Amino acid sequence: MNRIKLLLKKILAFIKKRWLLVSIGVVVLVVIILLTTGGGKNSSAAIIIEKGSVVAEVSITGSVKPAHSLDIAFERPGRIASIRAQVGDKVNKGQYLITQENGDVFAQVQQAQAQLSAQESKLAQLQRGSRPEDIQIKRVTLEGVKNDLANYYANAINIINDAYSKSNDAINKQLDGLFYGANSDTPTLSFTPENDYQLKAAIEAQRLTVTKEFNNWISEMNGLTSVSAQDIILQALTSSQSHIIIIRNFLNSLLNILINTGSLSSSALATYKTNINVGLTNVNLAATTVSGQQQAIVAQKTLVQKTQNELDLMITGSDPQDIVYQESQVATSRANLAYYQSQLNKTIIIAPFDGIVTKIVPEVGDIVSANIPVISFIGTGNFQIEANIAESDISKVKIGNQAKVTLDAYGSDVVFNAEIIALDLSATVLEGVATYKTTLQFIQEDSRILPGLTANVDILSNQKENVLFAPTRNIIGKDGKKYLRVITDLKKMTTEDVEVKVGLVGSDGRTEIISGVSEGDLIISE
Repeated sequence: MNRIKLLLKKILAFIKKRWLLVSIGVVVLVVIILLTTGGGKNSSAAIIIEKGSVVAEVSITGSVKPAHSLDIAFERPGRIASIRAQVGDKVNKGQYLITQENGDVFAQVQQAQAQLSAQESKLAQLQRGSRPEDIQIKRVTLEGVKNDLANYYANAINIINDAYSKSNDAINKQLDGLFYGANSDTPTLSFTPENDYQLKAAIEAQRLTVTKEFNNWISEMNGLTSVSAQDIILQALTSSQSHIIIIRNFLNSLLNILINTGSLSSSALATYKTNINVGLTNVNLAATTVSGQQQAIVAQKTLVQKTQNELDLMITGSDPQDIVYQESQVATSRANLAYYQSQLNKTIIIAPFDGIVTKIVPEVGDIVSANIPVISFIGTGNFQIEANIAESDISKVKIGNQAKVTLDAYGSDVVFNAEIIALDLSATVLEGVATYKTTLQFIQEDSRILPGLTANVDILSNQKENVLFAPTRNIIGKDGKKYLRVITDLKKMTTEDVEVKVGLVGSDGRTEIISGVSEGDLIISE
């Protein structure tokens, strides 16, 4: 059996090298098979597994059209920013025609590009490790952000003092005359609002609380110096904010009493209201300044810690997990860039082929809707073919696929070359089947191609060369697996079903065999 198989392989190699002798080789192969199987007494024929090409094609029928016309629309609504062509202009494939306002999307693309560059740079740094000069630069950076933090703390003392000054002015200057013994233990309101002694007692109690807040505030400030611990300074900022809130609440309560009282003369009332509003303005300004300094310190502390972590990482070297994580960050940034680039592309109409502009609907400044044609033009290139591809085949083809075309007018011996240039993914139902209009263009000009001719198109969707193959009809399907009936003894014609892994299923009757059998094996052709 092995001797016969070896002989068959040698014959096959001879045939491949000398293709003019193919017919002789076939005769020799048939004779050998007939001799080894008893002169053809068995009704089954043997087929040798060999290498060759497997071709997958999608066959359709269409009609020849002249250089076609095309209406193009935007995929998203927007305002027209520029029109770079006029009716009658010849345009080239890839030329910009109409652009929507896209500054926001363009900025997002630039931001995504910058983010990707930053992430790629960080990944490269992790992969190569830190150079001594990079570590030194990071040390200098860390020292700088620490100094900035120290300055924030030092300035915080001045801000606290200023806040106290503004608050003290609002209470002890702007409210002068409204209370007797204002800073004593028994402050007394200089008038009784609408004879409401309970309200009067309440506002006097608030005034006493304000006095205590000032005393506490002074005590806190007396403990602050330029060498105070940073935590103490931050706590003093927090306490100052609390003091300001109590003082502001008191001023608002007092203002409400003045608004609703008739116990004072109009001039006195107007003066007190003005003074209180001035005090409130200053107190609110103090509150904003204190809060801003608190936030600045917190943010700077975070920056210091981040810079310290980066320096530590540079010194200790990169952890493999950090590299893996950074690789994922690069991939994410690259995906973001691709997304924003696709959004930018949707704001630009580009000529898909060479042609002449026949119609432009909008003008610059107009707002256009999505999927409404805004420009039309006809092609100046070779004739084209329009055909419909069934939904079962549409996933097999793409723009740029090559095709062989025959025209009924000239028979199957005259073959033209074409390629797919457009796929309309809006389905058209024909005889109950969803189909998709496909446009192909002849690659070369030919005077025999005329509009209206029926075209038979074989689109090459996939092709593999020098691979093992078997006739598709001889592959047996069983329990979800694929088998070939392999001859184990050629003389006795005994066989065994061998499981195989198949690849490309060709439209030429061949199926690629990835594994399970070897070149030169014989199988039964039922």
